[in-house]
Amino acid sequence: MNKGLLVFTAVLVFLTILIGVVTTQIASPSFLTLILSSLAVATWLVFFFMQRTKQENFIRNYLLTIVLKLIAGGIFIFVLIYADEPGAEANALVFMVAYFLLTSLEVGFLFSRMK
Repeated sequence: MNKGLLVFTAVLVFLTILIGVVTTQIASPSFLTLILSSLAVATWLVFFFMQRTKQENFIRNYLLTIVLKLIAGGIFIFVLIYADEPGAEANALVFMVAYFLLTSLEVGFLFSRMK
């Protein structure tokens, strides 16, 4: 197995668990597990796909994955907000924070690949 993928997976799991623990101390979103698992899987899939991408197609493919992740994330959070209107604020906030942190992790690891 690729060492970079293994390290990324370990850090991703740690960060996802950390977000979950901190979130339960601050708020109680109704879809915490679903949000974190969906974002972690999406982040891992993007990283895995980008590890397999050739250098000349890297930027184009990464921009494509960002657009797809934004569209899918928008649909996902819209459905969650519609499904639980009283808890919409907590769910949306957790989604946005987790999306930002996991995407930052992804960009950090992919940026180190570009060097």
